[in-house]
Amino acid sequence: MRLFHLEPSDTQQLAQWLQQADALVLAQGGSDVLSGTLQDLPILQNLIAQHLAAPTPEQLHAVSAALGRVLLHEQAGSEWAIVQGVHQRGYAIRRMGTLHWVSPEGALRSHLHGGARLDLRQLFASLCERLNPPAMAA
Repeated sequence: MRLFHLEPSDTQQLAQWLQQADALVLAQGGSDVLSGTLQDLPILQNLIAQHLAAPTPEQLHAVSAALGRVLLHEQAGSEWAIVQGVHQRGYAIRRMGTLHWVSPEGALRSHLHGGARLDLRQLFASLCERLNPPAMAA
């Protein structure tokens, strides 16, 4: 895996997915709006539980981007990055100056694919732990 900085087209794609996440939340009929903070987690949890049991690829991208935005807000010293593997390219949140990164979409996809009940707060905590391994906290 290699890490790269975002290109302008990557930034535009993220912006589109975040707009789609906002639209998904508005479409569910509530008065909630996404803010990019921890307050988004219960909103996204409800969205997934009530409306996205089997999300389309675009819906998964949108919700993952919203989850990534919360991570970015809550994890100072982090940034969006591109992770390039042999067969796949994707978005990640990376701890600046390190090789520590997480894929909100990969984590979300794994939990949804496994069929287990998704606890977004627990998933978020797990992603934060992976960005901040014990050696970094010391």
